[in-house]
Amino acid sequence: MLAEDVIAFAEAAGAVVDVERVAVTSGQIATYNLPTAPPKATDRRSFSGTATTQAEALPPDILATIVRQAIETHRDPEVHRQSLAREEAERRAIRERLGRRP
Repeated sequence: MLAEDVIAFAEAAGAVVDVERVAVTSGQIATYNLPTAPPKATDRRSFSGTATTQAEALPPDILATIVRQAIETHRDPEVHRQSLAREEAERRAIRERLGRRP
């Protein structure tokens, strides 16, 4: 499962990851007039509704915003800032080793 792979990769790097399922809401279905279909009999996921819709039915920019917001609610801004600073320092060090200017 993808979540298990992401968690294992993060743990190997010393990070902690929480996986949260983000679903299309009934409000989004109404707002964006998204197509729906009955749930498949073979679908074993927990579901109590009478209709389903695919996240891909959302306009790409809206879907990206929903996913970004879901991630950002769990991200520590200070840890993120430190990670970006460390990443930039590592890039500079690599460029210097390759004899390139920053």
